[in-house]
Amino acid sequence: MARTASDRTTAFGAATRALRDVGAAAWFGGSLMGASGLNAAADAAGTPADRERVVSAGWAKWTPISRAALAATFLGGVAQLATRRSTANVVGVGLTTAAAGLTAGTAVMGSKEVPETTIHAVEWTIPALLAGVILAGAKR
Repeated sequence: MARTASDRTTAFGAATRALRDVGAAAWFGGSLMGASGLNAAADAAGTPADRERVVSAGWAKWTPISRAALAATFLGGVAQLATRRSTANVVGVGLTTAAAGLTAGTAVMGSKEVPETTIHAVEWTIPALLAGVILAGAKR
């Protein structure tokens, strides 16, 4: 039996929605764990130099996964928006873009003399934005 255009559109929509949702879930979970668990564990590491070494190693291990999750979230969200222009899809792509900007910003801030409280505030903002992406996707 031949697949119709409607079947292909439905399959594409399901695949891009899954791409966005799985990417957002991975990015959300990893960012939340980093902000809550990694930073707290590093605080117990001892000296400021030890703390910096632990934090840097942890975030370096997470970075490739974070990039893949970011790309999946963004590509899936844009594909959803291209197929269906809804307020939820527009909001989701906007929140994804904001979270991506803050993710890049934390890397820049980490390499400069920025107060730790500022970096931590931004690190907590990322999972909050990603929760919005997940909720916008669930609104469908």
